[in-house]
Amino acid sequence: MSNEHLLRPFPSNLGRSGSVGTGKRSEAIFIQQCETLGHEVYEPRADRGIDFVVVTGNGCRKTVQVTAASTGTVQPKNAIQNQTYVVNKSISRLRADVDILAIFVDHDDLLTVNLPTIGEVKIPQSQITGESAHSWFLLPKQAMIHARAHWFYNFESTCWNLRMDKLKQPLIAARECWELLSRKSMTGIEEQFGLELGNKV
Repeated sequence: MSNEHLLRPFPSNLGRSGSVGTGKRSEAIFIQQCETLGHEVYEPRADRGIDFVVVTGNGCRKTVQVTAASTGTVQPKNAIQNQTYVVNKSISRLRADVDILAIFVDHDDLLTVNLPTIGEVKIPQSQITGESAHSWFLLPKQAMIHARAHWFYNFESTCWNLRMDKLKQPLIAARECWELLSRKSMTGIEEQFGLELGNKV
């Protein structure tokens, strides 16, 4: 059974709020990434559940809510990859007319490198590849409310956790899925995100 009934309705109040701290930083990085991809980003005057409207070159228009994951339980030393992150965004805090939940995680994968005089050391991937020292998950609403998605992530909870070294669907497919912004149809999105009937998640 879908959890669509848990989504927030279109807001009737005219309250105005805004992000602070990490939220502002993640929103700025999101805008920069979209513009790098050649998209236009529009910001609603009042923040009532939609952070941005992204318009792509192929004519797609997506409403996006951006959230930043916070650091959860720290694992023992030498287990940096096992860091737990907490996402403070349940289905009930997602508006029914939002297309994508974009989740910012301040995480940089560690790569094992064998140095001649030192041996094996772990180096942040961004220092080797020059890529961003953080990760994004672009999660379509259809995947978040899908009943099978809750086998691994409790999206109904006020806060839910993820571990970068033990990702499951739909987050595997959502990681760095920037092409979702320019996807014209959401038909078959459940299959792309590993939630189609008959397949193991």
